[in-house]
Amino acid sequence: MKNDWSKKVRAALALIAPMVLVACGNNTTSDKNNDAKENEPITMKIGQQTQPNSKLPEGDSYANNAYRRLIKDKLNITIESAFEANGDDYDRQVALAIASGDLPDIMTVDRDELEELANNGLIEDLTDVFNKYASDNIKAVYKSFDDFQLKAATIDGQLMAVPGVGNDFGPNLVWIRQDWLDKLGIKLDPDGNHAITLDELESTAKAFIDKDAGGKGNTKGLAFTPWLSADNHGGTAYTANPIMNAFGAYPKVYLPTDSGKIEYGSNTKEMKEALGYLNKLYKEGILDNQVGTRTYDDINAMNINGEIGIVTGPWHFPDWTLVQTRTANRDALYTPYAIEGKDGKVSGVQKPGAGGFVVVRKGFEHPEALIKMLNLIFDEVPNDNNMEQDFPEIYQYAQKAVDGSVRPMNIEMFKNLSEIDDAVTASNAAEGKSSIDDIHNFTVKNNAKHIKAYLDNPKASDPTEFAVYSSRLLAVRDVMGGVRNEGIYKEIKPVSIVQKVKATERNGAQIGKLEEENFIKFVTGEQSLDDFDKYVSTWNEQGGSAIINEMQEIVNKQ
Repeated sequence: MKNDWSKKVRAALALIAPMVLVACGNNTTSDKNNDAKENEPITMKIGQQTQPNSKLPEGDSYANNAYRRLIKDKLNITIESAFEANGDDYDRQVALAIASGDLPDIMTVDRDELEELANNGLIEDLTDVFNKYASDNIKAVYKSFDDFQLKAATIDGQLMAVPGVGNDFGPNLVWIRQDWLDKLGIKLDPDGNHAITLDELESTAKAFIDKDAGGKGNTKGLAFTPWLSADNHGGTAYTANPIMNAFGAYPKVYLPTDSGKIEYGSNTKEMKEALGYLNKLYKEGILDNQVGTRTYDDINAMNINGEIGIVTGPWHFPDWTLVQTRTANRDALYTPYAIEGKDGKVSGVQKPGAGGFVVVRKGFEHPEALIKMLNLIFDEVPNDNNMEQDFPEIYQYAQKAVDGSVRPMNIEMFKNLSEIDDAVTASNAAEGKSSIDDIHNFTVKNNAKHIKAYLDNPKASDPTEFAVYSSRLLAVRDVMGGVRNEGIYKEIKPVSIVQKVKATERNGAQIGKLEEENFIKFVTGEQSLDDFDKYVSTWNEQGGSAIINEMQEIVNKQ
């Protein structure tokens, strides 16, 4: 279920904010790329990651598409596929290439594969070509993460890959049916800080149930998936993460302590308190009595059918789930909120990530070609002031939401927390506080147009306009940016380790299942919370301690 869900998220996000146009800076582009006539011809063989639903237009393919044509035209680089594969098949192709030593000129690998390639002398040191050719905007992307990804790609002092970036930031959100609130005359967030208390959440859920806000005689209060929590913001759909965070509990992440020791966020006294609160909601009938057996798809259907009016999910939840509710019910409106703790603070986990490592085969004569392609695709194109005229094929890809995997390097490149800045820019322009025409980045400008279309006529707006308005203006600008501006956001940074932890590979699935099964029992009362410490001891014995000890060794060496 979780793997299927993550694929749905990636696919749906592509519909709203095409990955083909993720910008990494402003409209100041680099002149470090020259026209094709100033570059000698280069032929490059690549390992191409693919997706089954790329949305490429008829006649285009991974082997022949707008990006490869643009790179040929601008940089005189002809790209050929050494292999094309998706998912596990791609991983197998990479493993075969490494085992045989017969590598394509460039390919994307994970951190462990990067280390293996570097240790065996199979890939180029990119330190000099990156420093010489990477544009200022590209370098600024990494700098915004304190060079976390570059450090992850550096082995023995040498930059051995171009890393993609990833970012997971809070706070986690609860989405409440605004049309139901209006119908019942419920006013939330009186201080306007975009956060509500647990008491407000509980009383609203109870009112929805008691007054059958859904109008079908079966309105539920809260419902959560059997796994109950997630280790990242993007995975928080239908989980209890926002409630747990309000207690200062951070599930499924490893946290540094003041003593320098690592602890597991699911095994703290704050988590025990949060589970006790969920048990109270369960006993009072506010939490679904089928928690633990009701699946993700079951809850999603309840949401779409108007049986539940309070759901949890990430900032982009409207793009791929709430938009379904809106399509089924044109009157459906949502307002997102963070949940504050007893101290009036909103807390959430933020962790930078490296989204793949692009390596260059040892002996390839033009390693700088990779950096030039990076500049073109992630700087020059998205920051162009007139993309429709200057890069018409890429512009059409954006209109069709062609998947970002069609690029020769399937990574993302954006500044830390740029989602907030971009949402502020788009939303303010849509509200007339600035001009949409002055926005240079295509994706941001496109979002501004969608938001304005919704604001101009909410009733007549299409589902996409509703989704962009809800996710970018309400969630990102108002809540995620708002709690930061209000000074009430408490950012929790977990331990960051890029390489695989061998003990997790051995024991992770077993202790993950142990946690999820015990937590559901604690919530439903099948097992007393007096046994929480016993559960923690079992978790440690079945592999948790080994994971923490291995992580501690890695952190101590950093």
